[in-house]
Amino acid sequence: MENKYIRRSRITEAKFRQIVKCFALDLATAQTAEMTLLSRKTVDAH
Repeated sequence: MENKYIRRSRITEAKFRQIVKCFALDLATAQTAEMTLLSRKTVDAH
């Protein structure tokens, strides 16, 4: 499935939505990375 929010993204749209939801809940980057099973660096970049 192509990510319609970010062009040439290497993460899925579902993971991107998870990241957005976590930031909407005002979670820290480290907590978001743990919950989405992505690296902190990846979460910071998106």
